[in-house]
Amino acid sequence: MNLAVQIIIGLIIGTVLGFFTIMSTINIKEKELASTWNNLVEKLNLRYSIIKQILYRLKNHMGEFEGDIDSLIEKLESAIDINPSVEYLPLKLTNENAINYQLEGIKANMANYPSIAEDTEIQNLVSEIIQAENSIGEAIKIHNSKTLEYKVLIETFPVSFAAWVLNKQSEKVVPFNVSTIEEFGDNYIDEDEI
Repeated sequence: MNLAVQIIIGLIIGTVLGFFTIMSTINIKEKELASTWNNLVEKLNLRYSIIKQILYRLKNHMGEFEGDIDSLIEKLESAIDINPSVEYLPLKLTNENAINYQLEGIKANMANYPSIAEDTEIQNLVSEIIQAENSIGEAIKIHNSKTLEYKVLIETFPVSFAAWVLNKQSEKVVPFNVSTIEEFGDNYIDEDEI
């Protein structure tokens, strides 16, 4: 076998091995991204569950808002039931924004009911939600960081060529950026950090 054939065979083997290495790297990044997303979904769902508990208690104090409260409870249940895979991130984000928008109206009216401040169950749940909202803020930062890492990876040559062959598109991977934030506690997500 002459030298030219050996070089061609070496190049082919190197290209194939390089392609499989790139595929493996992309798969690892996708698994990391899915893991951070699953963690965020768990934390969001915990928050939704606590908000539901608060809303059920608020019905005892804010009877004339029962329709709004029931509507928000339905939204929360729907948000919890969404398929948790990362492909459904845009839908989860849409629901999060809708929930926060509606929550803003209910929370604004809570100040008109002094009996809420005396309801120890609600106050305990508010303490729980502050912890949940803090952990959501951290989970969003981690998820968005992994999203950026993934986008940079698949847009950099030679990975970008392999990503093109595998139909991996950076536009399909989006960060979790909430446009409306309404928290029960004081320590939710800083809009400047997401």
